[in-house]
Amino acid sequence: MLELTALHALLLDSLEEQIAVIDREGVIVYVNRAWTNFGLENGLASASSGTGNNYLAVCNISGSSGDSLAGEAAAGIRDVLAGKRVSFHFEYPCHSPAEKRWFMMRAAPLQGDAGNLFVISHHNITQRKLAEERIEFLSLHDPLTGLANRRHFNQFLNNAWRRSSRSRSLLSFVMFDLDHFKDYNDELGHLAGDECLIKVGQVLRAAAGRPGDLAVRYGGEEFGLLLEGTCLEDAAKIADAIRQNVHELDMRYRKTRLITVSAGVASVIPEGEQSEIFLIREADKALYRAKQQGRNRVVCAGTS
Repeated sequence: MLELTALHALLLDSLEEQIAVIDREGVIVYVNRAWTNFGLENGLASASSGTGNNYLAVCNISGSSGDSLAGEAAAGIRDVLAGKRVSFHFEYPCHSPAEKRWFMMRAAPLQGDAGNLFVISHHNITQRKLAEERIEFLSLHDPLTGLANRRHFNQFLNNAWRRSSRSRSLLSFVMFDLDHFKDYNDELGHLAGDECLIKVGQVLRAAAGRPGDLAVRYGGEEFGLLLEGTCLEDAAKIADAIRQNVHELDMRYRKTRLITVSAGVASVIPEGEQSEIFLIREADKALYRAKQQGRNRVVCAGTS
């Protein structure tokens, strides 16, 4: 039968949770195997993984070097050491080049001790965070095309509108509609229709290459492209390139007819009492004229 001390050591080394015990000054007096292995895997063995090193000092150094998360962790640990908090919980990312990772840190006094030793633990919460990211992504994106949905677009547009208003810069929006999509869908079926929408979505995603750009599935066979800091002329050129790329997808129905897109382009410098709706309405009006004029074309707001 193992002695109780040896059993405790084996038990702690069997845990996936990374555990260290520090004294009131922050010096590490014990680490379990998971703590040591994590340090070795991340090049931290000499800095914070081994006994005798001051874990709090390492956090302080990282915090003073610009790592705000390390600074926040150090402040929370200091509060526990000083008795200002019963415990400290801190959720933080620790991504590697190969994978995303998140951990939950907990700092608390060692139970049964006279108040001189404290336990620091790091629990891997990556699976929960990835699930939360996935849920957040699904709430903001169209499940078929992967483009932004209306909710995401409205949030993005509101932020872009305020930035453009402050900087007095142009904001452009292109609204697209697939020409005769109902005929395509009716003849070839919904699976083919879905595949068509996915391909068009891919064309728009490729065109939204900057942080201020956003491609959106606006609804049904309608799509949109928001272009921050882009004038009407340049937005029209981008819209026409998308129109040509969709044409080149060569999605045929009724043997000779091709799926094409019509586009309406609007551009504005947000000011005064204008709202984001103004930009959308102007693009929608231009799209309507593109449809009236024969489809498979780009029309800009303010032109005949």
